[in-house]
Order: sequence, then structure tokens, then C-alpha cells
Amino acid sequence: MPFGRRRRRSQQALLGVAPVLAAALLMLIAAPVAAAITIGQLAPPGPSSETSADTDRAQPTVTSGNSYVVPATGGVTAWTLTSWSHTAAADVGQELTMKVFRKVADPLTYTVVGHDGPRPLNPSMVNTFQTSLQVRAGDVLGNNSKSPADNASYFPAAGESFIQLAPGLADGQTGPFVLAADPLRLNISAVIEPTNTFALGQITRNRKRGTATVEATVPNPGDLTVAGKGVRAAGGGTAISAKAVGGGPVTLAIRARGKKKRKLNETGKVKLNVAITYTPTGGAPSTDSTKVKLRKR
Repeated sequence: MPFGRRRRRSQQALLGVAPVLAAALLMLIAAPVAAAITIGQLAPPGPSSETSADTDRAQPTVTSGNSYVVPATGGVTAWTLTSWSHTAAADVGQELTMKVFRKVADPLTYTVVGHDGPRPLNPSMVNTFQTSLQVRAGDVLGNNSKSPADNASYFPAAGESFIQLAPGLADGQTGPFVLAADPLRLNISAVIEPTNTFALGQITRNRKRGTATVEATVPNPGDLTVAGKGVRAAGGGTAISAKAVGGGPVTLAIRARGKKKRKLNETGKVKLNVAITYTPTGGAPSTDSTKVKLRKR
């Protein structure tokens, strides 16, 4: 085959591939990325403090590195703690419990929000555990060091100190913590994500207009998207309508469109399968579905 013809075919092949690559690139750029945040810190290589007494510890402040406090990034106040990590000491038979504390009074009175563990630890390595714990902005990550063997629940850090209370508290219990005297930092980190669980509530019908409203309660600011065959959210001109919302109760107005609307006008009633997707600011989407019956006199 002549070189010129081969070159033209190669150029045509590239031109055919280019739109596909461009579309794939656009999808990658447009794809939402869940904003997972790491709070807390792990012990660096080297010596760490050994402890196994039944003591609750929390780290309200640090001089450098990741904070141990749940943030209010982007207005998000409700978070889900999805995993936590700890760098174990060399001893066999270690355990550690992750805890989250909430300040309820000055100077250092805290309530236990929740916990995970005790978890057995593999020695001399970073241990990571999956969990699901609902926390909110201002909560403080900590641990309980009760263990059959010393477990390096904290490590030296110049100019810092955690707070502690012994013996440890149960979930929901409150107690006065005291400041530890030594320059120490807790050996624990956790991954949190904006909470995306939401609840659908009462459905109210307007028989005169042939519409309905659906109540929803969302934990954070974000977007609500209404979708479904023959479904139109009030104010939207297509089958998919998005609405920016703040945290708390939200009301969505639902209308029929297309064939569903014609059936409603002809028979006075129609059923819609409505999918509602909630995406918290910086978070991952979550979808719930409900059936909405529209009636029109």
C-alpha cells in the first residue's frame, strides 16, 4: 500500500478515536468526587509511649498536622466516620478502641458520642478498621487504651498534650477530663465523609392542580435531584430537575409530564415512580425512591 494512503487511513482512525477520548475525558472531569477527609495522626517511625490502662483520651488541639476535630468544611456539619487507623506497638495481644467525644461544658467536660472496638491489633504495623459512626462538626477523635498488652495509644510531640479520664466512659456518658502533663499526641486517625443519608416524609396531594409535594429531610447543604419516567419537579422543564438545598426539611413539588400528564387529564389519576437523589456538598450521592399518586378532579 502506498505510504500516502496508509497515512490518510491512520489520520482517519485517529479522528475517529478523538471524539471518544474527548468524551471519556469530559466524563472524568465532570464526575463528582466524594470529599473524604482524614482527621488525627499516626505515630511516626521511632519510639512511642506504651499504655494499657482503661483510660479515655482525646486531642482537642495540635500545633501541627491534621486536626483531631471534625470540621465544618463547606457548611457540612453532619459527617460519617467510615474508618480509623492506628500504628501498633511490637507487643503481641494488643487491643485499642476508637472513641469520639463531644464537649458539653467548660472547661473540659465531654460526652462519648460513640466508639468502635476494642479491636485486636497486628503488632508493628498500621491497622485500619472499617466502621460507620455518625459525628458532627466540633466532635473530637480519641481512643481508649484498655488492652491486654501495651498498645502505643500515644506518642511524643513537643509542646502538645491530650486530655484524659480514667476509667473510661460508656457511650452517652459524660465526665470531666483533665489535661495530661506530658508532651504527647494521640496515635489514631480516621476518615470522615459528608453524611448523605436522608429521609423521605409525608406526601401531600393537590387535587385541584393534579400535583403533589414530597417532604424530605437532609443532613447537610447540597443538591436534590428529582427523576423518573413522566416526572417533572415544579419549576423544571425536563424529566430531571435539580434543586440546591440547605440542611434540614425540604419540600419538593412533583408534577406529571408527557404521557403521564395526558393520562392524568383523561382519567383523573396517575402513578409516578419518583427517584430522589441527594448529594451533600463535596460528598457522594444517595438515592431513594417513592411512589407518588397524583389525582385531579
